[in-house]
Amino acid sequence: MRSNWVKASVLALLALPVAAIGDTSPQVTLAIPGSAGTNSGAIQRFTMRFSETMVALGDPRATAPATMKCPVASTGRWVDPQTYVFDYEKVLPGGISCSVALNKGLTSTRGAAVTGTTSFTIDTGGPSARAILPDSGDDDIEENQVFLVATNVAPDFASVSTHGYCAVDGIGEKIALDVLPDAPAKILTGLGDKEWRVRNFLENAGLAQKLPANATDLKRGLSTIVAVKCRRPLPPGHEMAVVWDAGIASADGRTAARDQRFDFTVRKAFQARFECARVNPQAGCNPIQDAHVRFTAPISMDAAKAIRLTFADGTTKTPVFDDDDKNKTEVADINFKGPFPAASAATVSLPANVQDFSGRKLENGERFPLAVKFDESPPLVKFAASFGILEAKEGAYCPSLSAPSNHNWRKMSSR
Repeated sequence: MRSNWVKASVLALLALPVAAIGDTSPQVTLAIPGSAGTNSGAIQRFTMRFSETMVALGDPRATAPATMKCPVASTGRWVDPQTYVFDYEKVLPGGISCSVALNKGLTSTRGAAVTGTTSFTIDTGGPSARAILPDSGDDDIEENQVFLVATNVAPDFASVSTHGYCAVDGIGEKIALDVLPDAPAKILTGLGDKEWRVRNFLENAGLAQKLPANATDLKRGLSTIVAVKCRRPLPPGHEMAVVWDAGIASADGRTAARDQRFDFTVRKAFQARFECARVNPQAGCNPIQDAHVRFTAPISMDAAKAIRLTFADGTTKTPVFDDDDKNKTEVADINFKGPFPAASAATVSLPANVQDFSGRKLENGERFPLAVKFDESPPLVKFAASFGILEAKEGAYCPSLSAPSNHNWRKMSSR
């Protein structure tokens, strides 16, 4: 779910009405904090827009119309004659308040004094999610996936378990989140800060991309990151979402104030299937074309090399790997090159206890060894020599064939 600015990431979003009809004095018509991302809830700027021109276009000497008081330093600039923006040096942390007050005696370019609301408050509120690892755009997740959620202020763990949840497509109930207190440091140090996903996560979280070596500094630096997982395993192949609920609060009771949703797809169940070319679904395999064993997740190259296709006459086929696959440690598609013995039964056998890269056992392993059947060779393949077609009666017409030359007619007539 995409967010419109950050109105739910702060406790008060300031959007002021345009001056009433008949009141021609200049006023602030918009005062709003700006988000650092579409779903992050973080505040990186504060924008004010006036009802009329306040400075000359392009005037580098134009002074600020207001004063910002905030724990985080900021710089201001006119982006156009009616709009002024405060840019914070860093993303505002949660749990703080900033105030903006218009300068006394502020007037527009025509000399009219600014009226209406003259002071504004920015409240960063409770724990809003800034980033999540894995990211929604990453690969499919595991059934017992652990998620790292970076927030602007440390959340209360009990509140996360009470209000946060997993929503799974096809399941009409919320699956509660379990918090794993020591997991963030273990996961991030295990992946390493040179891993691009980790660096991207830390950057979006507003944290240093270099992880501290000291354990105490590491714990302090990751204090706003919480590790969560769904309370029960997720069903394979389903769409799901981690929902950071509006009710999640910090230790001082400030709530997130809005729901944030992060969508994922659970990986498919670990299965294997045999594929071959057939003239119809009920027919046997074409013995001329290649056959394949395909897994829904990669297996080790050693396990892939051990797969066999054995025929009734004792013929055994081993997998053939192209140059790209030969350099891999894991593969998911295993190819057997044709031709194969025609009109023959065969068995596809897998090595014992085959597993994918995450240790899952084959869900449909009971189907193997798998009996398969190869049909007769296609008619055109059995007719290996060159051939032609003769007319049964004079005057017959075959539009798809060109007429033979007189030389060929004489040659065939003499046989």
